[in-house]
Amino acid sequence: MTVDLVRLQVSIDRAHHSGYLVRKMRTQDAEDIARVHALVWREAYVDLMPADFLAAMDIQTSTGRWREFLSNDDGDLQRLAGVSPGGEIVAIAVSGPSRDEDPPTVLELRSINVLAEHHGTGLADLLMERLIGKQAASLWMLRENVRARTFYERYGFQPDGATKIHEPTSRVDVRMVREGVHALG
Repeated sequence: MTVDLVRLQVSIDRAHHSGYLVRKMRTQDAEDIARVHALVWREAYVDLMPADFLAAMDIQTSTGRWREFLSNDDGDLQRLAGVSPGGEIVAIAVSGPSRDEDPPTVLELRSINVLAEHHGTGLADLLMERLIGKQAASLWMLRENVRARTFYERYGFQPDGATKIHEPTSRVDVRMVREGVHALG
């Protein structure tokens, strides 16, 4: 798979020069992570998911789940927080071994969520670089999420035909896969 690595590096450099950074999530970040997770879903899926599902995303309950997730020392997972120049967590991202029964790749991008006001800053590119680099990877995404699909296609991901149902909403998720990345040239 060929990807315009120069273009992506420019975006990553822009994020660094603007003061964004990426660090490992910490247990004490659980409430901020839960807040970002809920806000991003409410922004990204407002027209794609049932309103009652999005409204029911409870930050307090989610904080407990995130605290438990972050307390589990699973060395196979990368759990990253994107931090704004002002020091606030504004993005979250996770990758790890594929959870699929028939994994097309060893590595799965499990989530990458950036608050809308930080789109276009290069932070998402910085997170992708840290999470998966040039490795082959797969991911699941809501079929109707055009913005996400466009972003992942920039990284060489393509649908492989596999689908599954997002149980809480009955929406269709599609799997996207990419082989290892090589520079354009």
